[in-house]
Amino acid sequence: MPEGFTKVTEDVHKPEVQNPYGPNPADFLSNVSEFELIESTLREGEQFANAFFSTEKKIEIAKALDDFGVDYIELTSPVASEQSRRDCEAICKLGLRAKILTHIRCHMDDAKVAVETGVDGVDVVIGTSQFLRQYSHGKDMNYIAQSAVEVIEFVKSKGIEIRFSSEDSFRSDLVDLLNIYRTVDKIGVNRVGIADTVGCANPRQVYELVRTLKSVVKCDIECHFHNDTGCAIANAYTALEGGAKLIDVSVLGIGERNGITPLGGLMARMIAADRDYVLSKYKLHKLRDLENL
Repeated sequence: MPEGFTKVTEDVHKPEVQNPYGPNPADFLSNVSEFELIESTLREGEQFANAFFSTEKKIEIAKALDDFGVDYIELTSPVASEQSRRDCEAICKLGLRAKILTHIRCHMDDAKVAVETGVDGVDVVIGTSQFLRQYSHGKDMNYIAQSAVEVIEFVKSKGIEIRFSSEDSFRSDLVDLLNIYRTVDKIGVNRVGIADTVGCANPRQVYELVRTLKSVVKCDIECHFHNDTGCAIANAYTALEGGAKLIDVSVLGIGERNGITPLGGLMARMIAADRDYVLSKYKLHKLRDLENL
């Protein structure tokens, strides 16, 4: 080698190739690699046009969802009908791995029935937008806060998980939302919920609201997205990027109107983001059987 020249050797240790479809590793709030599913076919799905599930079919669906690996199974309120109450009790007795939830109004009468069914958790919801306060239940935010505290403390006293969710979150006043979420977080809810009840939200709005809420509460955040404008999967993924932990889904996305985030569609998005995590938790080969039930 000529004098004054230094030999250059090629570095054989090539940098690891990052998944371009995965989460930004610098985003410490993202839950893309540790999300959980709340499967709502037996609650939201029952609100699908002409839907009817017999007790036997509900049990079959619940067992199949549990086998697939969902974290939670949400059931119709036991107050909806006597049959709904009996079905809820029957599914709770199956001894499934997935936790069983039921969805109720923010009212003590509903809560008293729900805690006697054997569920692992209660999902409480009340409308917070001006539209729902005026045309649905007619209550102001002070009443909503007082009712929420009463119901949450009662459910917690029974040793049962509790989630509080606003309804029509994206058309609600932001100050109202943050105040009510801060209130319920302080008394120890397991998670708070954001619901795009009319399917009007876009991913940017979702990210901003979840990030803002994440700075206000310490508990987990759950998100529920309707698909009226075709954004349910994108909104769900963006919510996880923003720091939400749990996403509501249903088989084939069935639910009111255009339905909600579809289980299969979300799995496709998530496996592109973190294949190892998805395959370690969920039996994707069972999806076809689920969708054919």
